[in-house]
Amino acid sequence: MPDVTRKILWSVLTAGTALATFSAVPARADDPSADLMARGEYIATAGDCVACHTAPGGKPFAGGLKITTPMGDVVTTNITPDPDHGIGKYTEEDFEKSLRHGIRRDGSRLYPAMPYVSYAGMTDGDVKALYTWFMHGVKPVAETPPVTSLNFPANLRITMGLWNMVATSETPETGDSATFDKMRRGKYLAHALEHCGTCHTPRNIMLSEKEDSYLAGASLLGWYAPNITSSKTGGIGNWSEDNLVEYLKTGHVAGLSQAAGPMGEAVEHSTSHLTDDDLHALAAYILQVPAKDDEAEHSPREQYGKPLEQADVRSGELTRIDNLAQMDGAQIYDANCAACHGGNGAGTADHYAPSLFHNSVVGSARPDDLIMAVLNGVDRNAGGVHVHMPAFNQSSDVQRLSNAEIASVVNYVTATFGSGDHGVTAEQVEKMGTELPKTP
Repeated sequence: MPDVTRKILWSVLTAGTALATFSAVPARADDPSADLMARGEYIATAGDCVACHTAPGGKPFAGGLKITTPMGDVVTTNITPDPDHGIGKYTEEDFEKSLRHGIRRDGSRLYPAMPYVSYAGMTDGDVKALYTWFMHGVKPVAETPPVTSLNFPANLRITMGLWNMVATSETPETGDSATFDKMRRGKYLAHALEHCGTCHTPRNIMLSEKEDSYLAGASLLGWYAPNITSSKTGGIGNWSEDNLVEYLKTGHVAGLSQAAGPMGEAVEHSTSHLTDDDLHALAAYILQVPAKDDEAEHSPREQYGKPLEQADVRSGELTRIDNLAQMDGAQIYDANCAACHGGNGAGTADHYAPSLFHNSVVGSARPDDLIMAVLNGVDRNAGGVHVHMPAFNQSSDVQRLSNAEIASVVNYVTATFGSGDHGVTAEQVEKMGTELPKTP
């Protein structure tokens, strides 16, 4: 065998042996598996951790969002694995105590703006996967948000121990949650991971959820999280499973409703990323929750209204720029809303701008969500579509409406296309404007 050939052969054999040896080296014990990491990321998405722990314009999971409560603003914490500013020094046991029991690493109590009473229902396997992903899959951020400062006695974190004694926590599920049957999986998603009751269940005087009114509707940061029980008048008992899946995936169902505010965020960051199987499991479970009729809702919200036949309110007379006369609701609608929602309220043909009749927001007996949508706008990315409606508050880049003008147009829209004139006042709009998202 020629020397050159022999050298080439030995080079190939040596390289092959080295490659085989390298491939056979086992992964380090502290390197998490790809499957565990993927599962942890999915659990974090289902739990919608990013929505609360990311301030507008801030870095993911670095905290800083202010959540308004009756006791003051709770500022969310940094939950990145930074050892000095986040949870980098947390052991898995520390993490579990925070997640399920609301107890920080230093032993102090978390405020229940962190839904640990819901996360208490998570399986051990999902807690482990979530911890693993946060420690190995999230980028550390060296930022410390401002410290939460609440009114007395809530400023004494020890009082949260007393609150925990009266609040009902979910019981930890057992086994592998990925193997649960459809209805059990749906319940697990609704109660533990998606924590639907945190927003949609009314609370008692102690601010704990009313167990006998699960998903019956509740006020939230100026918005109203509606009744989503199987009630056919006050809830979503007329929706099909496919309707609810479409809503959770895209935030919109023509002729029924569209998501904005906190629910828009939940759709964008969480439910739109769930698997179809999980969405159907969640929808199937929610649709069988016992009906709770709403004393304010006497007809299905989505069945109110019809197109306005006399749509054009313009007289043909030009309005002088120095005419300071207050416009009425119809004129404000024509000037600011009709271009997208149509003079007759039918919206656009592709439903990008929704119809205002057969719309559960406009048909609701509570105008809260319509007021907040006008004040705050809509900005939702889901299902591959970016939906945007500008805000009309005093920070608007489009058109700044006064509180009186917003009240007037809301009353016009509900009277014309929905459940009637609710007599919304400028004072009511001003109060709700204080609930808009805030940064430190």
